[in-house]
Amino acid sequence: MMKKRRFFWLFFALLFIVSMMAGCFQSTGSEGEGGVESDSGEATGSSEQVEIHFVAAQYSHATEPFLRQLIEEFESENPDIKVKLDVIGWDVLEQRVNTMVATNQTPDILNLNHFAAFVEDDLLLPIEEAISPELKNKFYDSFYEAGAVDGTQYAIPFLASIRGLYYNKDLFEQAGITEPPVTWEELRQTAKTIKEKTGIDGFGVPMTTLEGQAYFSYFIWGNGGDWKDGEQWVLNSSENVEAMEFLYQLVREDQVTNPEPTAINRDELQKVFGAGQVGMMITANFLPTVLAAEFPDLNYGVAPIPINEGKEPFNLGVQDFLMVFKSTQHPEAIGRFLDFFYEDQRYEAFMNAEGMLPATKTTGEMMAQKDELNAQFIEQLPLAKFYPLTDPKFTELRLETINAVQEILLGQKSAQEALDELQKKAE
Repeated sequence: MMKKRRFFWLFFALLFIVSMMAGCFQSTGSEGEGGVESDSGEATGSSEQVEIHFVAAQYSHATEPFLRQLIEEFESENPDIKVKLDVIGWDVLEQRVNTMVATNQTPDILNLNHFAAFVEDDLLLPIEEAISPELKNKFYDSFYEAGAVDGTQYAIPFLASIRGLYYNKDLFEQAGITEPPVTWEELRQTAKTIKEKTGIDGFGVPMTTLEGQAYFSYFIWGNGGDWKDGEQWVLNSSENVEAMEFLYQLVREDQVTNPEPTAINRDELQKVFGAGQVGMMITANFLPTVLAAEFPDLNYGVAPIPINEGKEPFNLGVQDFLMVFKSTQHPEAIGRFLDFFYEDQRYEAFMNAEGMLPATKTTGEMMAQKDELNAQFIEQLPLAKFYPLTDPKFTELRLETINAVQEILLGQKSAQEALDELQKKAE
C-alpha cells in the first residue's frame, strides 16, 4: 500500500514538472509575440531600465541642484530611463571630456561650448536622429543653424546669451548726455565727454583670454568685417584692420577707456562698471543678474552695440551646445529626456536660475512678456552673429586673435602687421 501511494505522488509530481516545462517553451518559442525578443533582437515586452549619461558644464552654484531636481522628476515620469549626471566646472571640463574620449567612455549627452572637433573625428550622432521634430521647430533659426557642419546638424543650443551696450545713467546725466551712442563717432564723443566732465573712464575694454575675442568681434562686425568669408579666413581684411585701428585710437590716442585693457578681464571690468567707475561697456545679458546681487543701486541702461556709420546692425550671439555621441545605445531615451528638459516652463526656470536667454522661440516669447529687459535682449536674438565654431581651427585661433589685438593695443604692432601675421597662422 505504501509503495502504491509513493508511486502515485511521484507520478503527479513528474506530471506537474513536465507541464511547467511545456509552458516555458511555449512562452519563449514564438519570437515577437508577447515574448522577450522581437525579430530585431530588441527588448519589446521588457520593462528593463536603460541608463543615459549626461555631462553638463557648471554655470553657477544653481546648475547642479536644478539639474538633479529635473532628473528626479523625469525619472519619476519615465521609470524605464535612468539619467546619470556629471556636472563639471568649466576649468577642467575640456580635460575631463578629452579623457573620456581617449578612454572610449564618451557620455551619451555632452554640454560644451564647441563641437566641430568631435565632428571632424566622426564621434557625433547627427542630432536629428535623437531629437523630436517638435523640439527642432522650437529653436531660433540662427541659433539652431550654428550647430550644423556641411549641412548636417550635430548640436543643438543649450542656452544663449546676447550682448548689449551698458551705460551708467547717472554719469550720463552728470556729463549732460541724453542718449546712448548709436555710431562709432557717437561712442567716441560720448566717452570723451564722460572723461572730461566726470574724470571717469568713458568706455571699458577688456582684452584678455576671457572673451577678448568678443571685443574683436564687436568692432569687426560693426565695420562690416568678419572672421571668415565662406570657407576662407579674412582676418586681415581692410574692414578688420580699420576696426582695430579705431579701437587703438579709443585706447591710446583718445585715452577714454580703462588705461590697460590687457590687464583686466570681462568679469573684473563688470565690477568696475557696477561700482560706477566706467561709463559704458559691452557685455552679456547676464550682467543684470550680477548687478542685482552686487550693485543693486546702480542706475544703468542697455542699448544696441554701436556700429560704424552706414553699417548693418548686428549682435553677438553666444551659445553652448548639447551633442549626442555615436556610441550611445539609447537615442530614443535621449529624445524623451530632451523633450522634457526643453518643455517651456521647465526651460524658463533654468534660464532664470542661470541668468541666461532661451534658445527656443516659445520660451523666449514667455520670458519677453514677463520682463522688459529680457524682452529687449530677446528682440536682438534674430540679429545674432556667431564665432566660426564650425571650423575646428577656431579654438586655436581664438587665443591667437586675442594675442594679436593685445599687441595692437600695447602699441607693439600696427593693426595691419598684427592681423597680417594672424592671417598667416589661419592659412
